[in-house]
Formats: sequence, structure tokens, C-alpha cells
Amino acid sequence: MLTLLSLPGNASEPSLSPFCVKAMCLLHMSGEPWQVEYVIDMSKTPHGKLPVLRGVDRLIPDSGFIQTYLAERGADFAPGLSRGDRAQAHALMRMNEEHLRAALVHDRWLEDAVWQHSREDLFAMAPAPLRRLISGRVRKQVRAAMNAHGIARFTSQERALKVAEDLEAVARQLGDQEFLFGAQPCFADASVLPVLSMARDLPADTPLRDLVRGNAALMAYADRGRARLYPDQVTHAISAAA
Repeated sequence: MLTLLSLPGNASEPSLSPFCVKAMCLLHMSGEPWQVEYVIDMSKTPHGKLPVLRGVDRLIPDSGFIQTYLAERGADFAPGLSRGDRAQAHALMRMNEEHLRAALVHDRWLEDAVWQHSREDLFAMAPAPLRRLISGRVRKQVRAAMNAHGIARFTSQERALKVAEDLEAVARQLGDQEFLFGAQPCFADASVLPVLSMARDLPADTPLRDLVRGNAALMAYADRGRARLYPDQVTHAISAAA
């Protein structure tokens, strides 16, 4: 059986990492039997990050390479899509993962009102006496990364304008369809869905959350996608190492 190594989740998400949830959606879509193993020590994983799929004969890092591996085993993540549609789906996925997801990371880590809540989820497994110290250090690293990315350099109003353009692109592609490219979900849905789901469920008010919640079509899409693509039930048992 395939085993997905993933960061833990909380009451509403099977993992707090959009990339880990994306991998779960892809596995669910593939129809292959699989299980999840939650880990918090990434020091022994390829590239020092998650998700990682423990395949039949090797470890497969990164949700994109996991998608390729599953496709090579017969999964179809672009059912009925033309070559043009596939290219458009790829571009939409990249926009989501490189920009819209960065806005989610920014709000989780750098918006003080959100941070007060998200810190408890993100560092639930850290020893209580060290939680503030560890979380503070990691938050500084995230702040530096978001500044390097550029998303943290904008004002809240500027960031909202950029995020609104991303969400408008998703909404226009969705139109009145059930999923982004028709009646069947594709790999772009597996990428976009976790980011939208996590953005709308941010524990405090931000422009990103307001924009998602203010779009009825995206809210319905998130509900529909979760029901169709999220794994039925996953355990949150934690493994000490990968």
C-alpha cells in the first residue's frame, strides 16, 4: 500500500499544508489504496519538506512528482481535457501555488489576529514550555521568506487587489461548471481546492478570507470539492520520523 508522509492537520483540514492536502486529493482521485503517516520531523525527508509518498520502490517527494508517479501508474488527472485545457490547468495551478498560496501563508503567519490562533495548530506537537520560543523563531524565518517572495512587502490593500485578481481568474474559469474544467475534477482542482478551503476557514478576519467568503460560487465550489476530493477519514497519529 502507498503511504503518504504528511504534516498533521486540525479539526477542519487533514493537513495544514496545502501541498499535503493536494497530494491526498490526488491519491483519492487515483483510486489506489493508500494511507497517511503524519510526521513532524522533516530532517530525514528528501529536500527537507513534505509531502513525500512512500511508493512501491522509492520515496517520491513533492506533490508535483507524486502526481507524475501516480499518472505513470495509470491515474488520469486530466479526464477529457484537450492539450490547450491541460496547459491552462497547469498555468492556473502555478498561479495558485506560487501566489494565492503565498497570500494564505502570509495571513496565517504574519497577521497577528490569525497568528494567535494558527500558532496553536501549527505547533501543537511542540513541548508547551518551548512552544512560544520555537514558533517565534520559525515565524521570523517565514517573515523573511515572504519578504523575499514579495507578498509581505505590499500593504494590506495592495495585497488584497492582487489576491482578488487570482480569485477572479479561478471564478471565471469555474463559471457555472461543477469543477474548473467541467463535470470531472482534474489536477488543477486538487491544487486550488485546499488553498480556498484553508483561506475561507482562517480563524480571524483578513482581506483574503473576506474575498473568498464573499464569492458564493467559490464557496460552493469549496464545499463541492471537499465532498468529492478530500479523503473520507484520516487518523492524526504522529510518527516520530520519516
